[in-house]
Amino acid sequence: MAIKLVIFDADNTLWSHLDISKLALPFTLVNGNTISDANTETFCLFVGIRELLSELQRRNIIIALASWNETKPVKEALRLFGIEKFFKIVKAEFHPNKHLMIENILSELLKEGIKIEPDEILYVDDRTVHLERIVERIGSLHFVQMWVDAKAPNEILKFIEHIQRR
Repeated sequence: MAIKLVIFDADNTLWSHLDISKLALPFTLVNGNTISDANTETFCLFVGIRELLSELQRRNIIIALASWNETKPVKEALRLFGIEKFFKIVKAEFHPNKHLMIENILSELLKEGIKIEPDEILYVDDRTVHLERIVERIGSLHFVQMWVDAKAPNEILKFIEHIQRR
């Protein structure tokens, strides 16, 4: 069995803000890893995220995003941080139903002829609140709770390697 799809949450998983939708556009890139909003509130891309995304892409693993946020700030942050190119599908929607976002991701992939089974998915989020509903609707996928199961982004690769050895 191999992981074919990694789905990331955004807030407190890719970057340091807990709710990017509360920030005011326009965003400005302060440096390569820090963004400031219109009110000078800043947030940072976590160290190692670019390298993780690059390695997943190098391994031909599809990367998607499912985020309970307004679309515009998420897409702007991805663009300014220079990581939007890694994501095949971005679902940033202002509702808590991540299972619906993931169903839509799988549906879009299927339309391209890419069928992904639940055990080929790794879902990465800093919170477990959505997990039960996701498993009910999608099936038994793999889950890594960021900052609990993985203390740094590169540890996600270790989870993938462990899954693939089983």
